[in-house]
Amino acid sequence: MPVRDVHLLALHEPYHAPQHPVPINGTIVHALTLLHPAVPQPDGGHMYRCLTEFPGRTDGCLVPLSTLTYELDGGRGWSEVGDWEGVVDTVVELSLAQRCDAMNLGLPDHVVTMLVNGPETINTVIHPDGGRTVLGPADRQQEIAQLTERVRDFIARGGPFWPGDGLLGAPSRPVLPWYRPAT
Repeated sequence: MPVRDVHLLALHEPYHAPQHPVPINGTIVHALTLLHPAVPQPDGGHMYRCLTEFPGRTDGCLVPLSTLTYELDGGRGWSEVGDWEGVVDTVVELSLAQRCDAMNLGLPDHVVTMLVNGPETINTVIHPDGGRTVLGPADRQQEIAQLTERVRDFIARGGPFWPGDGLLGAPSRPVLPWYRPAT
């Protein structure tokens, strides 16, 4: 059974915008935004189904793109799902044009490093003073939990994310055969 209220976190090349004091390197949108008519299809629709149908999804969850990559056999399944880069580029353009609701984020480098990698990755952050910090799966999950709370706060103040107008239907192709977490 699909989970309807899922959000996608896409990390991307930073861009500068006058309304943001820091470069924007992450965008959160509702999964339904992937069904926007401007998003390349059926790729966006396939990603929507992955976001809403993979095992373990819960209502209100936030799924980083890197988690989808992990779930798609470490990225080997993207060729069956679609062009994630084209979808993400279009979603970022939609958010910039205010054709959907989005949270535009300027995340610190160490957070980007954790979230751009899969859920089992261990990262070592080297500080300017030469010190090191090891960040693992629990640290990554903590960052996702904090971002999920920010999404919930946004929704509590202003209602659900608007995915845009004229949404298309999701493709009928089943996604569970694509689900193969990286081993």
